[in-house]
Amino acid sequence: MTTLIKNGTIITATDTYKADLLVKNGIISEIGREISKIASEIIDAADKWVLPGAVDVHTHMDAQCDGMTTVDDFETGTAAAAAGGTTTVVDYAEQVPGGTLSQTLEDWKNKAASRAIVDYGFHMAVCQVNSEILGEIPSIVDAGVTSFHLRLDGNGPCYINDGQLLEFLQCASAAGALTCLHAENGDIIDLYVRRLVTEGKTLPRFIPHARPPEVEAQATARAISVADMAKAPICLTSLSSAHATEKVKAARDRGQAVIAETCPHYLTLSCDRYEDSEGVKYYCTPPLRPSWHSDVLWKAIVSGDIHIVSSDHRAFNYAGQKNLGKENFTLAPRGFPGIQERLAVMYSAGVHTGKISPNRLVDIACTTPARIFGLFPRKGTLAVGSDADMVIFDPRAENAMSRANGLSRSDYTPYEGMRVRGATWLVLQRGKIIARENKVIGRPGGGEFLPRSKFSIP
Repeated sequence: MTTLIKNGTIITATDTYKADLLVKNGIISEIGREISKIASEIIDAADKWVLPGAVDVHTHMDAQCDGMTTVDDFETGTAAAAAGGTTTVVDYAEQVPGGTLSQTLEDWKNKAASRAIVDYGFHMAVCQVNSEILGEIPSIVDAGVTSFHLRLDGNGPCYINDGQLLEFLQCASAAGALTCLHAENGDIIDLYVRRLVTEGKTLPRFIPHARPPEVEAQATARAISVADMAKAPICLTSLSSAHATEKVKAARDRGQAVIAETCPHYLTLSCDRYEDSEGVKYYCTPPLRPSWHSDVLWKAIVSGDIHIVSSDHRAFNYAGQKNLGKENFTLAPRGFPGIQERLAVMYSAGVHTGKISPNRLVDIACTTPARIFGLFPRKGTLAVGSDADMVIFDPRAENAMSRANGLSRSDYTPYEGMRVRGATWLVLQRGKIIARENKVIGRPGGGEFLPRSKFSIP
């Protein structure tokens, strides 16, 4: 099976040029001007861009949050991914209190194997740190899961103290793994929430008061300090505020191995949304911030202090789930969909407005996620020998974001009505078309599990 993509403009993290690509057996076998070899299928990409398949390293499929189950499993979630140009996801395999990491990995593999349309890997999301969990780290890494995730806003059985964090960072780093951290101070959040409830301040407009940026900054500084003591690299996920970004930049200026991720909603939406009558739709953690924070985040993307933009796709319905918190936000699950919208929103808000170049878009959405999480050069670039995962993108298209065009099971999108420039036209996974103009052709179970390389600083 050979496929020839002709007449497109190839855009990688470092280069922009016109060329054809020849695919054989799912691998890019040749890149050159006017390739004229006979192929089973010829795709004309004239007037369009050819990008690497996007890599989303922060998703939550078929997961529990706040006592509820997300509405997207690996079939519907990866269908939405494919339609939006994402050909690889790294999902959070979430340990339950008392559960082993090996069983957690097995459970998530079983969830994905017959359903995933795109390729997938896992982070091991650890909710407890003890000697048994620490002892499992090397075998999990050997199984190809080379990153772990801890939350610093946990409480009860999921509370992680500084000593446990230090020991975990040391064990994970020694095993060749990267530790990712959600940095918000859970003790202070609990106090703020109790006060808000006591005062009757539970409408969605008070969500930012429960988790102000100072709470994120304090936990970010804590994470950076403990990582420095552990001499271990960290990746800070879902960076949302100027306050936290300042801590990251200062650490990186000192030469510390600190990687940062943000999400499209922190770059394009603001806390004004919580004033809406259905403001609880936008409840996420960290919460949306005043719009000036997004200006700082964009500058950090340009400077290289933020490395990755992921969706944090955690999809719920408004009806029957999110709306339970319409009068009391503490009753609503945290998170919303965004995997399908990520690439178009980032192109429109970043490239079309001149904030970033097309190459930087590819870097933060495809290449650097693949590099950091042990998938490069198989994923994240267009090069001879790489998997033929590609997005043929139309930069001139104009659309309005709408739930009507979404493939997530969620009954809403947080980007409803947003006018965007640029759209995914065609998506190929290992040389096969899996999506065309928002219609998914790929089959459930067609995605492959991706064992990942051990971590090394790119």
